[in-house]
Amino acid sequence: MLSRLIPLARMARLAVSRSLEFSTRIRSRPVVGSLVVAGAVGGGIGLSYASGGGVSFVNSPNDIVTEAIDGLVLANPGFARLDGYPEVKVIVRSDWVSPENQHKVAIISGGGAGHEPAHAGFVGRNMLTGAVSGDIFASPSAFSILAAIRTVAYPGGEAQKKAKKSPGVLLIIKNYTGDRINFKIAAERARAEGIPIEMVVVADDCAIPKSKGVTGRRGIAGTVLVHKVAGAAAEAGLSLKQVAAEARKVAQNVASIGVSASVCSIPGRPESSRIGQGEMEMGLGIHGEPGAEKIKTKPVKEIVSSMVSLILDDSKDRGYMSLNPLDDVVILVNSLGSTTPMEISIATSEALNILQNQKAINVRRVVTGPLMTSMDMAGFSLSILKLPKSKFEREKLLLRLDAETNAPGWPRGGGALTRGPTDHLLDFEREKFRKFLRPEVLTANGRVAEDMIRSIAFALKAAEPELTAWDLKVGDGDCGETFKLGSMAALEDIKTYPLNDPADTLEAITGTVARSMGGTSGALYRIFLLSLCASARQNGVSGDTKLISSMFSKAVEAVVISGGAKEGDRTMLDALIPAARSLEHSAQNGVPLIIALEKAVIKAEVGAESTRSMEARAGRSNYIPKEVLSATPDPGSKAAAIWMRAAYESFLHSY
Repeated sequence: MLSRLIPLARMARLAVSRSLEFSTRIRSRPVVGSLVVAGAVGGGIGLSYASGGGVSFVNSPNDIVTEAIDGLVLANPGFARLDGYPEVKVIVRSDWVSPENQHKVAIISGGGAGHEPAHAGFVGRNMLTGAVSGDIFASPSAFSILAAIRTVAYPGGEAQKKAKKSPGVLLIIKNYTGDRINFKIAAERARAEGIPIEMVVVADDCAIPKSKGVTGRRGIAGTVLVHKVAGAAAEAGLSLKQVAAEARKVAQNVASIGVSASVCSIPGRPESSRIGQGEMEMGLGIHGEPGAEKIKTKPVKEIVSSMVSLILDDSKDRGYMSLNPLDDVVILVNSLGSTTPMEISIATSEALNILQNQKAINVRRVVTGPLMTSMDMAGFSLSILKLPKSKFEREKLLLRLDAETNAPGWPRGGGALTRGPTDHLLDFEREKFRKFLRPEVLTANGRVAEDMIRSIAFALKAAEPELTAWDLKVGDGDCGETFKLGSMAALEDIKTYPLNDPADTLEAITGTVARSMGGTSGALYRIFLLSLCASARQNGVSGDTKLISSMFSKAVEAVVISGGAKEGDRTMLDALIPAARSLEHSAQNGVPLIIALEKAVIKAEVGAESTRSMEARAGRSNYIPKEVLSATPDPGSKAAAIWMRAAYESFLHSY
């Protein structure tokens, strides 16, 4: 039966020849516009231009689907494909025809490409037997669907086919006109050949009211849950009618809604600017079609709350799902393409909070990730599956969802949600910071310290946009936010600082930095402050230039030793080291402290500005092209100059 499948060796040769073709093409093309990663799985790598200057990693818009399928098959030993390009784009389980499967029902789904990992990514044990792909967002032909049905209808092999003893094939279809028509034509042809066929149409989209046209609700991400339950039921040996009945129950009890801040882009096609800045669309499909309504961008908790409200809307024209306290559900939070795992996790947390904590719903399982995407759409969808009231039926359905699969698109992990709201929290040995109390009455030095700390904090907080802009060009973009967080924490913690004692105050500030500032900057400034604190405990603090110079130089040296960088490496040290050197020179020449500090600040500012012409040899900037670095100062050195200027001016004001 599978003798018609394309041999893997031939596919490997094909991939090699295409990779060679890629190397020729990419050299001959000028690089223009912004680079955008295409969401397709597998396939050759190259550059193909979409309108608006966007670039996708493909060879040609005409070959995206077939090359993606080739990559997917080559990467998954359990896959095989029908040798019928370009008309027939079908992936099936390579282990399907075997004695152990001869009595099992086959599950086929499919639709247009561009929804990866759907649908081919769900081919595997306890999921789909085969998947049929059309071109991007285009229904597969009836001919290719029929080819898939014929391939998987007789898992017992030729003898079973001759005896016309097929266990049957279940077709799972999303409710789109093209899919329904082509799958129905193929189903009728297969029935005429003696193959038992059942069809389940999934229409889980809650965006469309019941009175809206004759087409009905669209099939979107909830379809994946139907795949999983049907596949596990078939793997368990149930009959075609039993498998179809379980699939229909899921399809009838799942409801979904999507939201996006962008329209998806398709290589080779014009890009849409339908969604403007600060806008989102609620209730949109998975083919780039407009949503049910435009809304303003808002926090995720508000977005998810609106999505849940739409799913549970019991008005006359909707009423797709009703939930009562203590009802059991499964939720699926699906990335529509370019939404990151971090964002999906945030949306998942909000959905769980609303359903479990606000509505007292029992969420029994959570499925998350990119499952039914829309190319590179910046959005996500939420699906809720209402579980049966019957404990037996409910637990059986959960067993189907939990059944292990080797389908590459189904997320690993998961499992039963049986924990309370804090059962997943583990205690740990926390770093202990001394607790301090603010003096009831501040001394003159205490007031100077408070004013200086506030001045530094306000200056760094105000500099956040500029520091961030610089760091987005030459680093990872977090410099401004890191200093802003530290500043805000200091402004809060200053209420407890022991301001009359310099050493204790420095220790307290060190604790604030440790808790609030991450990354390299946070670690190095903690070292810097610990050194200042140690010097203050040993020698005290006074207005003596030699003492302040010694304290500052030791702190800078500690940073040099810990960080490994040196002056000229385009780091914070390009501000700190010139300042330390200036203080040392002033101390040797008996310069008063106030003048010495001014000279040191100027040297720090000059040093920070000079980083524009430096070649980076440390930090994230080490990876940035020279032409980008030459136009941008090092943000860390600029931040050092900013806080030194603020400290000096505060001290000058109190002098």
